[in-house]
Amino acid sequence: MGLKHFIRDTGGDAVVEAAILFPIIFMVFAGLVLMAMYLPTRATLQRATQQAVTAIATEKSDTWLSYNENTMKFGTLSSPQGVYDALTNSLFSANDRHKAEKIVINMEENNFLKAPGKLTIECGAVNYLIYKEITITATRTIPMPVDLSFVKFPKELEITASSTAVIQDADGFIRDIDMINDIMKYLNISAGGLFGAVMSLFGI
Repeated sequence: MGLKHFIRDTGGDAVVEAAILFPIIFMVFAGLVLMAMYLPTRATLQRATQQAVTAIATEKSDTWLSYNENTMKFGTLSSPQGVYDALTNSLFSANDRHKAEKIVINMEENNFLKAPGKLTIECGAVNYLIYKEITITATRTIPMPVDLSFVKFPKELEITASSTAVIQDADGFIRDIDMINDIMKYLNISAGGLFGAVMSLFGI
């Protein structure tokens, strides 16, 4: 059997081609599985956090609306909030945090896709004085159905979605500015004097 015959021999080509292509096909399949898990779960989390942050921000705005996390519907407050509630109450309380978590959980449970794994919800609010902003972030950690760590795939897939809403309280802003103005008059501080004090405080 000569060298020419050996070169022309095609026996075993299918095995060699399969050995080369199988890892590539396997990686593509694993990627499709990851995408099939990631995209629906991410969309669900995004929708849930958006609903929660909208509900909390609407409650804290000058709308006189209240959101029921059990019925998932808005209702009218029996009495309006106090004039200086924003000053006497925290911007984001433990009750708000519990309501946000309940809304996200209820939205996920009402979804057709029941994602496995652990759900973590983080809530926060920032007062920029000119406006107030609420942010809710949900993270679901999904264990991989098959251990693919030998090809550098993670054992768990973290899917995170975050939503932000601004509190619309123009009346409250005007009241706060009026109150600051009254305090400045009471303390006999001019606007220029207050500005100079703030500038000197920051060393400017």
